[in-house]
Amino acid sequence: MAANTGVSTDSLTDQYSTVVWIAAIVVGLISFPVGLLVPAYFYIKADKGQGRSQSGLEIWTVVLLGLFGIAAVELGGRKGAKILWAIAAALFVLSLLGVVALLVI
Repeated sequence: MAANTGVSTDSLTDQYSTVVWIAAIVVGLISFPVGLLVPAYFYIKADKGQGRSQSGLEIWTVVLLGLFGIAAVELGGRKGAKILWAIAAALFVLSLLGVVALLVI
């Protein structure tokens, strides 16, 4: 029987899934150099032990919306992430309407 030494064997990356890390690195490389803030942000959150408190919405907001996602999550948490997704959806719809308007003219 092994004795519990009280030493945690958790890695810093254990607070986020492997999929999150892979997505963060891919996004970081695609949007280099600013995109590298995404994996750096996750590393800092994991290092401070704050990664466990983030919801899936907050995590994927940061991964998919980059610097704006980091700002929204840090300033407003889950509510900030929801607001940013609403803004992103509205901008997407407006851009689609603009493309349709250009095609009709």
